[in-house]
Amino acid sequence: MRFMIVLLIVTLSLNASMKRDKKREIVYDNATKLMWQDSKDNLQVMLSQPEAVKYCEELSHAGYTNWRIPHADEYATIVDKTNKPNFIDKAFKYIINEGYWAQTVHWRTLWFYADYMHFLSGTVYYDNKQKDKHIRCVRDLQ
Repeated sequence: MRFMIVLLIVTLSLNASMKRDKKREIVYDNATKLMWQDSKDNLQVMLSQPEAVKYCEELSHAGYTNWRIPHADEYATIVDKTNKPNFIDKAFKYIINEGYWAQTVHWRTLWFYADYMHFLSGTVYYDNKQKDKHIRCVRDLQ
């Protein structure tokens, strides 16, 4: 019986695509080949969407400088609706149930509105891009 439990735990951990490197404060996803910033800054830094884009482009974190602001569909890959109450994959440590800016700015609103991910619902919304929201930068693993 113990062998079966250990085997199950090992199998589940090998199949999990997201892993957190707590020393470097990142989460990397082998399935999507993305690396996510996961530091206290994700809780503390709030900027407008244009400032968030610049923040990610200028970020030097975990030894990398090629960070960017995520697209909404990339945020969707880290949503976990079974992880209540904050619907973000359990690999992430620094979580707040508020909006995180995404890349897309909408032309249909004359570029006044941009997408953001709200992890309380695990849903993408859009809002005035001049409002302050949180930032979680991402980079490609390749």
